Amino acid sequence: MTQSDREPTEGARRAGEGLFAPAPSDRSVLVVDNVFKTYGPVSVLDGVSLAVPKGAIHGLLGKNGAGKSTLSNVIAGFTRADAGSILLAGEDVSSLTLTARKKRGLHLLSQHSEIFEDLSIGENLLLPNLPRRRSLIDWGKLHRQASLLLESHAMQVSSRRRAGDLNASDRRRLAIIKAVAGDARLIILDEPTAGLAARERQHLLEWVEALTAGGTSFIYISHHNDEVRQLCSEYTVLRDGKVAASGAAGSLSADGMARLITGSDVKEFRREGQMAPKPPIVEISDLCFPGGGPVELTVGRGEIVGLVGLLGEGPQELLRTLGGLLPATSGRVLVDGRPARIDSPGHSLAAGIAYLTHDRIGEGHVASMSIAENLSLGNWPRRAGWMISRSSMLGRMRQARAAMDVVMDTPDQEIRKLSGGNQQKILLGRLLERNPAILLLDEPTIGVDVAAKEHIHRLIDDATRRGVAVLLIAQDPDEMQRLVDRVVVFSKGRIERSLSAEGLTADAIADARSLRKPMTERRTT
Repeated sequence: MTQSDREPTEGARRAGEGLFAPAPSDRSVLVVDNVFKTYGPVSVLDGVSLAVPKGAIHGLLGKNGAGKSTLSNVIAGFTRADAGSILLAGEDVSSLTLTARKKRGLHLLSQHSEIFEDLSIGENLLLPNLPRRRSLIDWGKLHRQASLLLESHAMQVSSRRRAGDLNASDRRRLAIIKAVAGDARLIILDEPTAGLAARERQHLLEWVEALTAGGTSFIYISHHNDEVRQLCSEYTVLRDGKVAASGAAGSLSADGMARLITGSDVKEFRREGQMAPKPPIVEISDLCFPGGGPVELTVGRGEIVGLVGLLGEGPQELLRTLGGLLPATSGRVLVDGRPARIDSPGHSLAAGIAYLTHDRIGEGHVASMSIAENLSLGNWPRRAGWMISRSSMLGRMRQARAAMDVVMDTPDQEIRKLSGGNQQKILLGRLLERNPAILLLDEPTIGVDVAAKEHIHRLIDDATRRGVAVLLIAQDPDEMQRLVDRVVVFSKGRIERSLSAEGLTADAIADARSLRKPMTERRTT
């Protein structure tokens, strides 16, 4: 074990006790000093301190619920700290409002940044200060200014285009350009690569790194430890609201970083014992849908099949079609030998097909509903034939909480107050309550920490032991290689080839995703 993989240093432990003072300098654009925040009896931030130099990218790490989001909200001004101070470029901004901090160049950009989909890209970039002439909007000037901004950041897209038509990667770039154009000193990026394909993810990382040359600093929050090690110069790990460790990001191995985040070794899940062919439970024949087809695919009982392909090449479209969210234009789907109707989510569920979206916040849960209500959403336990049985709903919640290790206060707590990993467990539990024949999982571990990810892997594997089949999309080739029994590769909406268990490696999956030739073929050509 190297020094970097060992327990946190004494300085890091003292930081967790609220005794650590950051080492600010003339180069520090942000200094967080001994910040505390409690909600009732719960201490969410307990003496947190960190410093970010100008032009640096500082990684903020921790399990779901460790305090990362609360700290981000305190820094940005969404939440007021109980004690401690926030200095931006030497000025104490602790008592300033969110708007005042934005004017001084402090921005928080979440996964779901405020992009107005029905407005143009140019309008999004320049809001709220749209150029005017005689009190009317000067549309020509607006698009000229917006085009110059886009060009200066190498974003080749028309400013007149509807913002909602951009892909996820370009939406995030648009939000960052808007912040940089507003003279951003420090931008907090919360899971900026969540839901992005590997190529988009790498492109975004390289672009963010290039922005630091102009003096912009970043706090980078991610559950992808490899991103932090690649992109960040320094890191801070939060655990139970305290600073558990900090240091140079490049000095940590992946395993060492995982140990600091969780406080223990995390046993990596690896699926075993699924080599034998399984009797078919789902048969897809000549299925055509917007953006793909015809698709022929058979999935065995208890089998996990990985779907691989570039964004828009078919994997996600197939899952959404089977889940009743995209219309099938032709073809047939049999579930356990019976024709399945898939023209709506309700019909797909009735046929035994359960779909888990990659967009947990936008499509997965109802934020204002309780945890127990979200678990039973669409599958309400009833008494007297029509009344919702609260006692049954709470009983279901108790069983799910124990089986899935959901960390929460009470079943009546709003689900939006849970960490991302615990939200994801609830959404997966809701589908499993339906006893489906097949699970359609689009990035089931997106935005969750390493410990929650391994727990979700085991929940999926347990379901297959009961005979549930799985179609899975996962951007991490290593994650897919450890979890699936075989892989089918999509190109231009169709299945191009398959990878059997014997030849299933992370490199082979990465090659297949990018539609490159396998490594062995490239060496001989």
